[in-house]
Amino acid sequence: MTIKNKQKLLGMLIENEQFRSAAFLADRLGVSARTIHAYLDELDDLIQRTSLVLERRPGAGIRLIGSHSDKLFCLTAISRGTRIDLDPADRQFEIIRNLLEGNRVSYHDLAEYYFVSRATIVKDIRHIRHDFLLGDDLLSSNNDGTILMTDERTHQALWGRYLSLKYENHSGHPPISLRSYGDFIEDELNVLYEYIEIIQNEVEQIGTAYQLADYYRVKLFENLVVLMYRIILGHHHKESSGYIFERVTSLDTYYIANDLAARLEQQTKEYLSTEDRLYINDCLIANGLKNIHSIDTHSYYQRLVSELVSKVSGMINEDLSEDEQLLNGLLHHIIPMFFRLKNGIALQNPYIREIKKQYSMMFHLTWYGVLDLERELGRRIPEDEIAFLMIHFQSALERKRDIRKILIISQTGLLTTEILERRIKQFLPSVHIYEVIAENQIGQKDLKKVDLIISTVPLTIDDPPVIPLSSIPTDAELRDVMNKMTELFSSSYILSGRHEGLSQEHPLVDSLSRRLSITRGYVLSMEDAIRTLTDPLVEAGKVTDAYVKSVFDREEMSSTAFETGIAIPHGDPSFVKETQLSVLINDRKINWGGDRVDVIVLVSVTKEDIQHISLIIEQLYTVMESRTDIEKLFHSKSDQDISRYLAHHY
Repeated sequence: MTIKNKQKLLGMLIENEQFRSAAFLADRLGVSARTIHAYLDELDDLIQRTSLVLERRPGAGIRLIGSHSDKLFCLTAISRGTRIDLDPADRQFEIIRNLLEGNRVSYHDLAEYYFVSRATIVKDIRHIRHDFLLGDDLLSSNNDGTILMTDERTHQALWGRYLSLKYENHSGHPPISLRSYGDFIEDELNVLYEYIEIIQNEVEQIGTAYQLADYYRVKLFENLVVLMYRIILGHHHKESSGYIFERVTSLDTYYIANDLAARLEQQTKEYLSTEDRLYINDCLIANGLKNIHSIDTHSYYQRLVSELVSKVSGMINEDLSEDEQLLNGLLHHIIPMFFRLKNGIALQNPYIREIKKQYSMMFHLTWYGVLDLERELGRRIPEDEIAFLMIHFQSALERKRDIRKILIISQTGLLTTEILERRIKQFLPSVHIYEVIAENQIGQKDLKKVDLIISTVPLTIDDPPVIPLSSIPTDAELRDVMNKMTELFSSSYILSGRHEGLSQEHPLVDSLSRRLSITRGYVLSMEDAIRTLTDPLVEAGKVTDAYVKSVFDREEMSSTAFETGIAIPHGDPSFVKETQLSVLINDRKINWGGDRVDVIVLVSVTKEDIQHISLIIEQLYTVMESRTDIEKLFHSKSDQDISRYLAHHY
């Protein structure tokens, strides 16, 4: 939709008060009639700010009625190249930036500036409160407008969040490269390129010296750039109100922070206060610089890691307690993670979406595993951190089971790709990792990093081995592929795709049919859906009221919805008295954290049953990967068939 076309459309309606058909207007603009109606919807907010009336009469057409002055106002407004064409997300980013820059904003002025209704601005501010400020009550309002009220530490954290979210909005992925992120920040904040380059070099040197992961380097770079930007504007960190003994424990790395601050001062000619230097020290620790073996509480963290590994090992029925790489990796992550969360420093996982999609079951098992860590910490652990922890467990599982990475190559743009992916994942061993790419993406991939390729297109590759397959394979073809995989992977006791210890005779499986409830209904919101599923459990004494709150808290932190139209909410097992599986099949899709879902499965598990959670949800996570499978099971089958499927492992 272009502003020029909307200018022309408005001009045609102003020039002639007679009805004009959408087809006539479309022909004049060289667009479709549907596009004309879309343009009119876009112009509606502007028109409603006047006394003009936009009539759309079936069989007659469209016309604009009103005074000459109102028409002139609309035409002038749209001709000025105002913010009328802004996408809602871009408009919200502009409002956030206004607030971060210390400006007081009013709903009336914002509506005037963007040529939208006051209700639209109210919705924008509500979205900013919930999704950007994460519900924190940081906005102060009076008759003069709304302003952001924070301390300097929180203010800088919000600047960092703004930059990373806006970068992701524009590029399609979170920042993963210092160079590209630096170029973006330079344009966004109008910071001198020399400053950006100085900080990039410092971060690279520290990252190399202390072997910091790439995501830590990106976050440290963001912290330092925002710090210097605020210093340039005359803002410094204020003295902390905390106890001295709380800060002394983190001063063993202060010499590194002090040296870094001195170099920044020398190169930028900007003054850094003692509190600024202490903040740099906090950022270094939060981004993995701490020498874990020098920490007085090292044994305390070792205990937490051992307990976490023991719990997850029980859930996946695989003993990982002797994996030193896993234990050390978790220790290196959990110590700075505790520091980050206690100090309000967020770490964004650049691959959170892919992890939740491709490793959904392991991701949720890890979430169950960290519940005791959350109680120890006294606060929720964000999904970004859970995804980092999950990577350690997934890697350990791959080392333990000799899991293979299999690449599936399909013809570019072929509509049968989803069918192919679903058939392969259903028929072949689920313990392997499968990734699907289109034919035109082959050149972008390092094929040496996969163990096997299954391809529907001819390939002349010797390594790794290639198994050809039809676009819509038959059962016989898939059995042949499985036999070839057995020959290739000689150590594959794992080909059964089931864990030997997960017996179908386990009492939890035997009793699952009576622990399962299925409701078919009509609810309008996520809140209604959760209440529909939890109210009967509370009334029956199977969960407490606190459990309901924990389910809502979990959703507020991160959505449990999947793009296939299913949501799998869950709460704190501490408040569950009897394990239950509650299914709601809605007759319409509802908004669930930005996705649209019509199947909701509430998984309520007691602390005692957590180690057997995979028995309950394995079938569920198999079907949730495909929208077709979800519809086939939940919308086409009877309640009895659904119960039989979820309560038994075929």
